[in-house]
Amino acid sequence: MAKVKTGPKVKRKGGGVPAKSRAVDALAEQLSGSTALIVTEYRGLKVTEFQDLRKRLRPKGVEYHVVKNSLVSRAASKTQRDGLKALLSGPTAIAFSKGDEVDLAKGLMDETKTLKTLRILGGLIGATTMSADEITALSKLPGRAYLQGQIVGSLQAPLGQITSLLDAPFRNLIHTLTARSA
Repeated sequence: MAKVKTGPKVKRKGGGVPAKSRAVDALAEQLSGSTALIVTEYRGLKVTEFQDLRKRLRPKGVEYHVVKNSLVSRAASKTQRDGLKALLSGPTAIAFSKGDEVDLAKGLMDETKTLKTLRILGGLIGATTMSADEITALSKLPGRAYLQGQIVGSLQAPLGQITSLLDAPFRNLIHTLTARSA
């Protein structure tokens, strides 16, 4: 028996090639605008766990999205971040951050402790590709604000010592004169 066509063709959902090119452009814009990103495998997470994870990461300045690997691969080629392609295998989600890289790594490492099925595959800091072990090591570092405070303190300490050294003769003279007058 031959197939009988019974009506007009129905357009598929998704919008075809133009929609995919818009999605690639949006991903490329997000890739170029982020300072750091971490690729995770979300296999085994329930929808409610995934939504809660997004809510917990959002106040830290992190956007967490499930992405289609082929579209991200095209966007990575567009933004010269080809190191990202090696991390894309299986069901992946990407955490994008425009802020501190250490805060992003710490936030996701904390989440992997509570959500046992969430697994970090690697990341991209600037243009440098990092493995999961390197992301774990990054999460153990102090944050950017703490490190900046340490640098300022280490620069300020010698200046304070010089000031007190230059001030000592005058202070000794004042102490001597007040002791004599009493």
